[in-house]
Amino acid sequence: MMRITLLNTFDIAGGAARAAYRLHQGLRDIGVPHHFLVARKDSDDPDITPVRPRDAAEQAAWAAREGEGQAELAAYPALQGPGFVPFHSGLAGRADLLEDRLPPTDIFHLHWVRGLVDWPLFFRRRRPDQGLVWTLHDQNPFTGGCHYADACRGFTAACGCCPALGSAVADDLSALVLARKRAALAAFPGPVHLVSPSRWLAAEASNSRLFAGLPIHVIPNAVDIRTLVPVDGAPLRHRLGIADDVLTLGFVSHLLADPRKGLDLLMQALNQLAPSLPDRLALLVAGEGEVPPVPLSVPCFNAGPQSGDADLCGFYATCDLLVVPSRQDNLPNVVLEAMACARPVVGFDSGGVPDMIVPGVTGFLAPGSDADGLAVALAAAVRRRADLPAMGWAGRQRAERDYAPAVQAQRYAALYAVVDRERVDRHKKGRQ
Repeated sequence: MMRITLLNTFDIAGGAARAAYRLHQGLRDIGVPHHFLVARKDSDDPDITPVRPRDAAEQAAWAAREGEGQAELAAYPALQGPGFVPFHSGLAGRADLLEDRLPPTDIFHLHWVRGLVDWPLFFRRRRPDQGLVWTLHDQNPFTGGCHYADACRGFTAACGCCPALGSAVADDLSALVLARKRAALAAFPGPVHLVSPSRWLAAEASNSRLFAGLPIHVIPNAVDIRTLVPVDGAPLRHRLGIADDVLTLGFVSHLLADPRKGLDLLMQALNQLAPSLPDRLALLVAGEGEVPPVPLSVPCFNAGPQSGDADLCGFYATCDLLVVPSRQDNLPNVVLEAMACARPVVGFDSGGVPDMIVPGVTGFLAPGSDADGLAVALAAAVRRRADLPAMGWAGRQRAERDYAPAVQAQRYAALYAVVDRERVDRHKKGRQ
């Protein structure tokens, strides 16, 4: 029997964590034994193991390795601001803690592993009879440190002169990190298979210097169609004071201030659009933090963080339409969640969003990646207000057919079988 270990930094906090957790649930449901290790555990799931210091000695070792990573970043003022730093060097304070906690494993399945997996140490400690599956949730695994490269194509060559670092130097930290990743991956002796939830990220990975030539599979993330279901949105509407006849546009992000998620673009588009529309509009947002202090021509309501599927169901039910104005994104979970809750979606025709939205059937795709294009798509959605409920139900049917956890889990189980055969064959040849 294959011994599989899933690794992700968080278990349920954030989009990548929710995607990994839903795979964990799907594998469990179809009877695929596995372990799931995380750096931080927020759920009460007994089948998830947190990797954290147990005593003062482990805490000191963790702090020392973490300090090495922080020291590398200290030279770059662009990385010193508050909040999430959109760059990571691949060093992890938990390197030795993780090795100590790892169960016997045939196939490691990495997800979003910032701060959990240490590139230089993890890969060279593996055996030839161990395989690797890596699900990409952003571009960080194959860049010199950034999580999304935007217009930069440095990851296709050697990085350097990194926009994320504010650097004009060719041999900057991004060049060092990419070289370090190449050396680490070259030291891994077993088979490596990559998985991308979207066709866009698969193409980006295949064009990268690090992952070019490796097998890449497209397996979309799953959405839990049992717990994310259509419900009555009236309770939250009434609590927030949103009238029933107001067309409510939803926006949700883990961090409202994350510029990549594009709340500012949505607010600009609404300011362009609202004066010309007869419909009463409102914006309903959910996430951590405050709405940017930008004048807005429509009422804005903040539902705050949504901590579980029940909260998410209520939020999506309150919206008539979800807007996903991400400047760059892989396969946003919020699109799948809205579909499961029978809500149509508007998003840009870029990244992984077009993989999920069927234009005119389950939602609308905005041309370009700016407020003007978004306003065009929102205007089209408003004109078809009467069709929005039917479009939402079409999205629900698509979620049940293509994005159910069992569908995703079966695809991964088939991939594990392929990797298992490869690792066994490679090990046998190495012993001959």
